[in-house]
Amino acid sequence: MNAKNTKRKAPRLVTAACVLGVLGVIPVAAQEKTVWDGVYSEAQARRGQELYRDICSSCHRDDLQGGGSEAEAPALEGSIFTTQWQDRRLVDLFLAIGTTMPQDAPDSLTPQFVIDIVSFLLEANGMPAGETELPPQLAPLEEILLTAAPGD
Repeated sequence: MNAKNTKRKAPRLVTAACVLGVLGVIPVAAQEKTVWDGVYSEAQARRGQELYRDICSSCHRDDLQGGGSEAEAPALEGSIFTTQWQDRRLVDLFLAIGTTMPQDAPDSLTPQFVIDIVSFLLEANGMPAGETELPPQLAPLEEILLTAAPGD
């Protein structure tokens, strides 16, 4: 095969790979796991809700709208939250909460407490539960993307 024939076949291979990826025959980066894939369990979100009430609600309020005892506490539900975290890895949210919260005792929560609270926040923002729990480890959370709702 000469160089001229190779140049003609390369675009066809790329086109074929793209078509197969779209059809789901081969994996494509765009098909990565998102928070809309049911990445936490309902039981985990319930534990997170209890922890949130005990640890977070005095600043972020029971309704997650922020501005409780700390006027600077941001909303953790709705467009402010989703805009801040959109197109970021779930590990970023996990680390932000784990290293900076609660404000009066940063970095004092166990990883399990933090991931349970993250699960509650996902639920509060309409992201569906699944069958398995989110693990309190960094590597798996790096694989999950926070995105806008499908179709938005």
